[in-house]
Amino acid sequence: MKKTLLLTMALGLASVASLSAQSTVDVYLTGSTAFRTYAYESAKKLYATAPTIYYGDAASGGAASGWSSSTAAWVMTGTPIAGITNLAGKTLVVHALFTGSIQGVQVVESGTKLKFPAPSGTANGLCNAYVTNTATMAFDDCSASVTPYPATGNYTEEAVAVVPFFFAKSKAGGVMTNINNVSWEQARYGIPQGRIPLSAWTAKQSDTNTYIYLMQRTLDSGTRRAETACSYYTYGDTVGVYLFDATNFFFYLPTTNSVYAYATSPSGVVGTAGLGNVNLNWGYGFVAGGDIKNTLNIANSNNTAIGYISFSDGKGVGFSNYANVLPFNGVWPTAEGIGILNGQSLTNDFSPITQGYYPLWSELALIHIIDPSLAGDQNISQSQLGNNTTPGSFLGVFNYQTKISGGSPLPGSIENEVIASQTSASKAGGATAIPLRDMKCSRQSVGGTITPF
Repeated sequence: MKKTLLLTMALGLASVASLSAQSTVDVYLTGSTAFRTYAYESAKKLYATAPTIYYGDAASGGAASGWSSSTAAWVMTGTPIAGITNLAGKTLVVHALFTGSIQGVQVVESGTKLKFPAPSGTANGLCNAYVTNTATMAFDDCSASVTPYPATGNYTEEAVAVVPFFFAKSKAGGVMTNINNVSWEQARYGIPQGRIPLSAWTAKQSDTNTYIYLMQRTLDSGTRRAETACSYYTYGDTVGVYLFDATNFFFYLPTTNSVYAYATSPSGVVGTAGLGNVNLNWGYGFVAGGDIKNTLNIANSNNTAIGYISFSDGKGVGFSNYANVLPFNGVWPTAEGIGILNGQSLTNDFSPITQGYYPLWSELALIHIIDPSLAGDQNISQSQLGNNTTPGSFLGVFNYQTKISGGSPLPGSIENEVIASQTSASKAGGATAIPLRDMKCSRQSVGGTITPF
């Protein structure tokens, strides 16, 4: 027994020594598509000088070349900033493949391997190689505790920021001019039905058989989970899914598990199939918020729809920034109020959320492995990865929170990027998330009662 114990200890020490000797340390990101821009901008600042970036091709979640807010696959490589002391002398490689919130949490906790871009190809252009690996962490638009995959065992969850949402209406015009608010009762009724009679807005008997359709994401969407939780539904409760045929201009109930960039009857998934057609495993609906945005922007009179969407995606719905935002229970999501419809906001003042008046929000969660050595294919050690309270670790910078540790926001942290976006007049519409330190209220669960601190 003593020999066995000594051998086990020796193997453990050898493993630690092997990780310490690595000249390159890799981190693999996945999860929320709504938060990919902040993750990208923050990751770039984790390097002492501008990193070399490679992008996945369109078939792998990337773009034709370069970066856009819809790019879901990229990899960065370079020398980490001095603040990440636990990675001193290493080359840091951050791989990203954003597949969706709940799908991301599932693959992290199950150890499912994904095909991430590798740092090879045209510098600051397309990569020409991919690496299959487990993910180190996943962003989720809501806490994993309200999904089938709560963070337990060798996995933990950290709050990153607050993600605000709103209902937006389509550009259809016509009867949609009657839609100027969404109430809690309308949302509660509409989620399982998939549509709401127009009479719920006009109070006219003649409008009972005219419907306003509620566009829905696939079951792996953290945004969808935040929406259903706010109406007190649990994960897996019935959600009605109608899709709008973008060619023939009618709504239909899908019956075929196939995918198109725009809905085509009877197909059931709108967006992309994902690597290995994985997006087809999560039921009917829209894969990403951008897919809902694109459909809401079809200016056809039959497109009588509303959708629950993040600020990052919903900014582009309508003829100008935020032009088709709807108040919820008569309350607007920003202090600009109705002025947000005219694109007046340069920065977005989210005080209705931070002060507890507006309920359509959730905390973005980061679910990550605690001891990467147990995954079998991670080359970052537990001390190098750390957590948001470990100074000098990767997460000690990337998810540094002044709410927890005080001081000033750290360059390279997501919080730093969110705060910078609050005063970025160069970006019309400004911030699309809220730093935790700004919140003057909280809720114990996703969609639960809001209480002041």
